[in-house]
Amino acid sequence: MRRNVLGAVFFTVLLDLIGFGMIFPLLPTYAADLGATPTTIGLLVASYSAAQLVFAPVLGHASDRWGRSPVVAVSALGAAAGYLVLWSADGVAALFLGRVITGMCAGNIAAAQATIADVTAPERRAQGMAVVGAGIGLGIVIGPALTALTVPLGGTSAPFALAAALAVLNAGWAALALPRTRGRAIPLVSTLVRASADRLLLLYLVVNLAVMVAFSQIESQLPLLTRDLLGFGAVENGYLFMYVGVLIVGFQLTGTRWLAERISDDRLVLLGLGCFALGSLLAPLVSAWWHLLLPAGLIAIGNATQAPSLMSAISTRASEDEQGAILGASQSLGSSGRILGPVLGGWLFATVGPSGPYLVAAALFAIIAAAVVWWSPRLRRGDVHQAA
Repeated sequence: MRRNVLGAVFFTVLLDLIGFGMIFPLLPTYAADLGATPTTIGLLVASYSAAQLVFAPVLGHASDRWGRSPVVAVSALGAAAGYLVLWSADGVAALFLGRVITGMCAGNIAAAQATIADVTAPERRAQGMAVVGAGIGLGIVIGPALTALTVPLGGTSAPFALAAALAVLNAGWAALALPRTRGRAIPLVSTLVRASADRLLLLYLVVNLAVMVAFSQIESQLPLLTRDLLGFGAVENGYLFMYVGVLIVGFQLTGTRWLAERISDDRLVLLGLGCFALGSLLAPLVSAWWHLLLPAGLIAIGNATQAPSLMSAISTRASEDEQGAILGASQSLGSSGRILGPVLGGWLFATVGPSGPYLVAAALFAIIAAAVVWWSPRLRRGDVHQAA
């Protein structure tokens, strides 16, 4: 049963992220053709995360109340509608509408993560969350590749149509394959108030926000860094992101799962933060394409270890009745980081230079690691004292 559920969740997340990955590289030029300015395109990209920020806790809580399977299925149908709006858009306003709809429905990842929490013991939670991470990574690898294949065959509308079809397929798959697990659904406001009183959970949620600010600023500026230092264009950067995605998927399915059986979530998070920091420091020093393999690989391994382990730690602090809402709140904070990070990264790139986002990100990763080292054991001891 557990293995079947993990496979079902993996396929659900994979289909969802393939659709996202197909649209993301196409959207800027598609929007520009409809008259969007660079500033408008930036707002268009951010509108997805802003909608996700608001609706991820709502969908997570809905999955606690009505079950994981129906929430994921309905969200997938909503995403299909969003892709169809983007496909038929004849102006910038319609693009914003389509992006907001798809961003609202992206909160279903929290329901998928809650499904993992439902069927895994706390000590095996990081291994289960690695399955979600692998689906995300593989979807981001496959999506752009499908865009590259379908645009020459059917024009710029083809990826939107295929993404909508995959979302409908995902809705059917979720309805049939995902279990209808759920908790007793404590009211959302009560859940979030309770979470804010759990200082260790609050630490993990703040860490998630800070990591996403640091990670998204280096991720968003990587194409500009490689352009300025190595002369990369869209094709070379496509191969680079594919390399990173394949490493993330491979390591999450092998290395992270092996490590999760042997060390704690906190130590896995620290390992990931260390890889992030070292990769960020090395990235601005490259002078040939093969030099980039090491820092990009370290960043990939950092993502592969830190993300599922942090989600496991957050999930373990939530009760069975709060899994969807708490994981939704975590996803919401991650969306906030994805709004703030690119803005900070762009400003640092423009004012400091190509190395600016990476040096600041390395410092942020080090500060986050120090906070985990300092606060986590102290807050855990506080739990023990309160229990006594």
